[in-house]
Amino acid sequence: MADRSEDTFLIYDITESRFIYANASFEEIMKRSCEQLLNDPGSMLEAIHPEDQQVAIKVFQNLLRKTSNTLLDFRILRPDNTERWIRLKIYPVFDGKKIKYLTGIMEDDTARKVGIFSMQKLNGWKDSILEILAHDLRGPIGLVKTLTSAIERQLEGNEKNDILKWTKMIRDISHRNIELIQSLIKKETLDSSGVEVSKERVDLVWEIGEVMKIYKSSSNDTSKQFEFTWSQEAIYAQVDSMKFAQIINNLVSNAIKFSAQNGIIKVNIEKLEKTCLITVSDNGIGIPKSMQPILFNKYTKAGRKGFDGQESVGLGMWIVKLFAEAHGGTVWFESEENKGTTFYVEIPLGEVEELAGEV
Repeated sequence: MADRSEDTFLIYDITESRFIYANASFEEIMKRSCEQLLNDPGSMLEAIHPEDQQVAIKVFQNLLRKTSNTLLDFRILRPDNTERWIRLKIYPVFDGKKIKYLTGIMEDDTARKVGIFSMQKLNGWKDSILEILAHDLRGPIGLVKTLTSAIERQLEGNEKNDILKWTKMIRDISHRNIELIQSLIKKETLDSSGVEVSKERVDLVWEIGEVMKIYKSSSNDTSKQFEFTWSQEAIYAQVDSMKFAQIINNLVSNAIKFSAQNGIIKVNIEKLEKTCLITVSDNGIGIPKSMQPILFNKYTKAGRKGFDGQESVGLGMWIVKLFAEAHGGTVWFESEENKGTTFYVEIPLGEVEELAGEV
């Protein structure tokens, strides 16, 4: 059955430290021969992406102490340097109380992973664009509303009643559209604030970079400057990428809201021993001391208007705290009025046991 299956079946002999079986499907996925694997078990490690090799080694070492089935995701590099995602389900076989074999079912998981990454990118784009559009539209529409009110005052008592009627219509339409923008942001925020966390091993530098690309590309419209720095080119962690992206979106959009024109928003990620630290800072108007104790509460007076008069939903910082804690992390801030604010989010990278999930 295994010989004829499209799935890849592997058997690794613990006592002899070598693979004793691999079916033909292995060659289709890996683009390497079964003979090479059976003669040189180290070739399997060499095929794994360099950034994932240490994780694979740690998980393998941990498997020798575990008695449960395990699920492992990692990348491989084929001989032609194409990258593929692999999903490996590992089942230990015991001789008494001692593990004698590790059997595995391996599949090419690239299509699913690419779909997830595309969805992450789309979700980040959607959140960022929504914030940017809200910022860009509220200003002009608010200005139209203000101008029509001024025209109405000039026309009061004037016999040109049609013009007065039209300006009132323009004012009412502007008001309704401002309320619509605000309700859309509020609904989107509420709809995405669930705390169910589905973790994947992802590169946080890439995740933040995708969000920042949207803001940087719109910097001419928002009149803000954006800087993104990192301590390493790639920093991997077990996170729910959708909720992680929303943490970044909420913090960056908040920095935009409370910064003046040509304000500077800086984002940095640093890998620590077992955690990563993300900082988002601005040189904006800061947070009054009276509001700081209640900033992370839901629907409080801390949800004030932005620098350009943007209305606040009153949920953004509450969701940042909710999602950070759902990842086992923490969030805090430092702020001084008229000098700016810096938010800190510290999230665990994930232990070896977490990197290999249960089947």
